[in-house]
Amino acid sequence: MLFSSQGKRSFRIVNIVVLLLITLTVLVLSIYFAVSLYNHEASGLLFVALALIISVVVLFAVIILNLLKSAKHELTVEQIRKLAYLDTLTGLENRTAYKEYIDHLNEKLKDKDIKPFISIIMLDVNGLKKTNDIYGHLAGDELIIGSSECIKRVFSSSGRCFRTGGDEFVVIADMNHEQFEKKSVELEKTLSLWKGEYIDGISISMGKADMAEYPDHNADQLLVEADKVMYKNKQNYYTSQLAVDENDNKSKRKLRFSDEFSLTKYTMPVIRQMAEVIPGGFFIYRENERREIIYQNTKVLDIYGCKSVDEFQELTDNSFQNMVLPEDFERIQGIIDDQIDSDKGDGMDHVIYRIKRRDGQIRWIDDYGHYSHSPDYGDIYYVFINDITEHMIQRSTAN
Repeated sequence: MLFSSQGKRSFRIVNIVVLLLITLTVLVLSIYFAVSLYNHEASGLLFVALALIISVVVLFAVIILNLLKSAKHELTVEQIRKLAYLDTLTGLENRTAYKEYIDHLNEKLKDKDIKPFISIIMLDVNGLKKTNDIYGHLAGDELIIGSSECIKRVFSSSGRCFRTGGDEFVVIADMNHEQFEKKSVELEKTLSLWKGEYIDGISISMGKADMAEYPDHNADQLLVEADKVMYKNKQNYYTSQLAVDENDNKSKRKLRFSDEFSLTKYTMPVIRQMAEVIPGGFFIYRENERREIIYQNTKVLDIYGCKSVDEFQELTDNSFQNMVLPEDFERIQGIIDDQIDSDKGDGMDHVIYRIKRRDGQIRWIDDYGHYSHSPDYGDIYYVFINDITEHMIQRSTAN
């Protein structure tokens, strides 16, 4: 339909006014034409002819302008209607459109003679909260947008795709189990290859229910069944992320401390800024074979008698193991492991050891460490140190 009812009324009113004006003009011109003809005035006849032409042009111009105005009004109404049913972040159909479509399907399912085959797929993005907490809400939005792009790419040819909540999506399609399995594999591959500014690879938990499994269910009941399967798969996903070897203390640590004190490439700049203003030395190292140092503040350089990071790395080979006097290291590492792996441990350790400065001096260090498992850096330790040499000398003298 080209015109809305309001557009039609506006069009009719404008045209009535224009026709009245044109009629009045023609009447006046006709009288003038008759007078000119009676008086044999050629100029008057020419004026009347021109005036009539202008009147006709004005009439058509007004009609065309009203047609354009009505078309523009109709386009605006259509745009508003579309916006009401679209999710602004992802461009998928939104919850309003989803609920209307579910109601429509429920009505169709009441007809026993024409009963459509329905497959409902529930999808829930894994790790949105953690992404928001670690990387920020821009990364969270990117995760949602990336998920929607992958879902649309895989499922839009088979059915309708909706975003129904923060990290929740629904696909409603005509799809048997074999087709769904193929689409699941395709979606998993598409998600794993997706890359954005903050996110590399996406994980989604899915659940499906269809009329073949539940022939007596309506659309709402199918949604409940699909949601149950999706929730079970989501639980399995998080369980697999925390799977550990019960005989491996290092593996147990990941389970106990995986979400604490997360270090990422986005939080590292903040930690660097904070570390430069705290009293005492602070450094971070990986708990791997090399015990590689990721970062050290300026105070650590002072404690080790180094004027630059290059001097410190040359002295220690950028390893925590070489920060400790060699004859002390194995004993110190054993104490750290015992404290972290203790059943009552809270991820914290405290040790005292000796170091050898760049100038050859032997100094005593008080060390407080905190173990964590970082998604970007793996197993790491945050360590606060202070030089307590004078205190140790005084204590030795007193004894």
